[in-house]
Amino acid sequence: MSGEGLRYRRGAILADYVRAGAGGLLTGVPMLFVAGSPATLAILGVLTALFLLFGFRTLIRHLTVVTLSAEGIKVHGGLGGGFAWRELDQLKLGYYTTRRDRQGGWMQLALRGGGKRLKFDSSLEGFDRLVRQSVAAAVANDLPVSDATRANLASMDIPAPGPASQALG
Repeated sequence: MSGEGLRYRRGAILADYVRAGAGGLLTGVPMLFVAGSPATLAILGVLTALFLLFGFRTLIRHLTVVTLSAEGIKVHGGLGGGFAWRELDQLKLGYYTTRRDRQGGWMQLALRGGGKRLKFDSSLEGFDRLVRQSVAAAVANDLPVSDATRANLASMDIPAPGPASQALG
């Protein structure tokens, strides 16, 4: 597949590396000085493991390049994957807020096709282009989408494909 490569924004990746590193240090270093307290060691160990997993997830996103073409989508690096647009059988666009007033947050696009599931969040450069191309494929495939996806597409000024589905999300 030929097409333009999309990557996660460098600033977002760098901020996630800093969070993972700081969290790992703040929870991992104290484990060296806690003697004889299994409960404290267990709690700090679990927290350190979570920050390490977050760092690994950040590395995967850092290595990910998404290629869009008229034929389909391909994910290089990271966990890889992809499928032809004609295989697209599910599209969900979710909004996850960080504040009660719903002013802060991010969007996540979940696609399924050809037996594969792909997820992308709005820190991907060209996310709006990816959503538009995915919606065009959904229209071509006559896919229904949920009311929540319709509302989230409307917030991006993108007309939703097909009739509303009964699915949640």
